[in-house]
Amino acid sequence: MKETDLRQSREYAQYMKALGWQTEAGALIKKLPFVPWSFIKIQRQKRKIDFDKMAKKYRALQIKIEPPWGDKTDYGKFGFRPDNSPMLPTKTTWLDLTKSERQLLKEMHYKTRYNIKKFSIRQLADRFSMISGDKITENQLREFYEIYRKNYQKQKFWGLNFNQLKCLLKAFKLKSYLLTIKNLGGLIILVHNSVVYYSHNASTQEGRQKFAPTILIWQAIKLAKKLCLKRFDFEGINDKRWPGFTRFKRSFGGKEIEYRGSLSKWYLCI
Repeated sequence: MKETDLRQSREYAQYMKALGWQTEAGALIKKLPFVPWSFIKIQRQKRKIDFDKMAKKYRALQIKIEPPWGDKTDYGKFGFRPDNSPMLPTKTTWLDLTKSERQLLKEMHYKTRYNIKKFSIRQLADRFSMISGDKITENQLREFYEIYRKNYQKQKFWGLNFNQLKCLLKAFKLKSYLLTIKNLGGLIILVHNSVVYYSHNASTQEGRQKFAPTILIWQAIKLAKKLCLKRFDFEGINDKRWPGFTRFKRSFGGKEIEYRGSLSKWYLCI
């Protein structure tokens, strides 16, 4: 199984280009407004990069790196120091999709397992849809976005705007899916190599009462198994701002993974 992270995929690079970033060798470069410098971020990259050469080429004011899981490189010798403001979550949960559905259910929190069985998708079959990114219509995406927008505004977290969400699905096409239960909620997942990534989820109050987020994730897990994918990455837990979100993701079981966090280097004289 390839261990390349989603941020190193061709599709993700295409998405970031649509948002105004340059890409090179897994690095993302953003020209800073009104000044002749740029900001560079390199996320979960396994290839070796000549940081100083890249900084000189793009007149970088700062390079920020977030190493991949298991990376033990001494970045201090390149002048990087720990940074307390990571852009990606430093902890996540991985589900092993090679396990049977029965075993995955067994390893969940008992309440999560109970809700999946009680609020079966069969009860909502006429409202459930699962669409690949290349077939999502503007109206279908808009319906999801309206719920998503209300969620992030209410919970006071940063969310994508409609155009950014549209660009994401356009870039990943067949490697993205929108799962929805009409008027209750939706879930976007992305696929890279043998991994399915939890991307964006949203639900109405009624949807939460009917455990729509739980049902949608279980449907996504079953889809991933049909596609013969090997891992489900929840893309972030342990956020102190939203402890309920962390509990929700942890309730599906799996293995908790911790990354090194972020490191940065300033280039003030280039």
